[in-house]
Amino acid sequence: MKIYDYLIIGAGSAGCSVAYFLHQEEKRVAIVDREGIAGGASGAAGAFLSPLPGKKNLYNSLVNDALNFSIDFYKNLLPNIVEKKGVLRIPNNNFNKDKLAQSYIKYSYYDTQKLKNISKNFMDIDGYFYEYAAVIEPTEISKKLIENCDFYKKDIKKLDFKDGIYNIDEIKAKNIILAQGVSTSLVEIPYMKISPIFGLRIDVKTTTKIPFNIHKSISVSTNKQDGTVSIGATHERHDNAILECLTTCDKCPFYVNSEQGQIETLLKQAQELIKLEDLKVVKIYKGARATIKSYFPVIGKVIDYEKSLEKYPSIKNGTKIPPDSLEYFENLYIINALGSRGFVFGPYLAKILTQNILHNTPIPKEISTQKLFYKTARAKAN
Repeated sequence: MKIYDYLIIGAGSAGCSVAYFLHQEEKRVAIVDREGIAGGASGAAGAFLSPLPGKKNLYNSLVNDALNFSIDFYKNLLPNIVEKKGVLRIPNNNFNKDKLAQSYIKYSYYDTQKLKNISKNFMDIDGYFYEYAAVIEPTEISKKLIENCDFYKKDIKKLDFKDGIYNIDEIKAKNIILAQGVSTSLVEIPYMKISPIFGLRIDVKTTTKIPFNIHKSISVSTNKQDGTVSIGATHERHDNAILECLTTCDKCPFYVNSEQGQIETLLKQAQELIKLEDLKVVKIYKGARATIKSYFPVIGKVIDYEKSLEKYPSIKNGTKIPPDSLEYFENLYIINALGSRGFVFGPYLAKILTQNILHNTPIPKEISTQKLFYKTARAKAN
């Protein structure tokens, strides 16, 4: 029986990207998902690739570095489905005019008259145009990423590790990478509390020609190759909800009867930005994006929380123990909490994780499992 070097659990943007880079390193890779390739949040994503403006900080630097890498990566991978036409950011409560105007990223200011000269369909809005932005087709990208890997549609319930090999539903692998998104983790990771964020995307057809992506509290894409326009938004964060994610949002009782009002609101908000003529809804997608409180994604080797604290109880009091001395689950890695920027972060983080696993290249502290572990251990002691 074939033994894979790596089995990736989760075939969304994160899992598929890791599979791609591991295969590029000539590793034998399999990937499993209970819903299929991009069957969850990744398939429902608007897949807008946009910069994060504002004064430079750790988080927006990470986002923008990932954006630059990922747009170039997708253009080389599958150029025909990358619509790189830029994005117009409209001021809102989170990003007012001052914050957008003080952005460290290069932009051009478009007043109302300039926008109406570009298209008579623009409403009375103004905004900040960023050239380096795009929209992609998430499912096609995901399938392309793993075309040279073995895919299994399976619902994995537990991990069985013996004699250096994981044996999971007759699939054997030396290493496991968890890319499960909001799904219940297969191992206990108490230092990483995933909060699902509900996202809604509507694909429409319209005779309006949209010159570039538009973003306010929602996003409207430029016209794509298949003739559709994507309208998307992230609506609701479940920090306080008691929710175990066992399925996709279109089947979840939390959402199944709640989306109609959100759809109508989303279409209304889109029309407040640009008049969409002869509008016809083609398809509706729902998905829960995985995030944590800090909004930073997380990658790296999975730390065994209990064993590490048992070995070094002084960690709770702030003692600095070298990361290499902590206790880890055998041959187990994670990439998660990519939030609403899954296709921005996916390739960039996957490349970093692959280089770390195979070549011991350091993972930046702000996205490491170690940072979360130390923070959680010390917080619980206080």
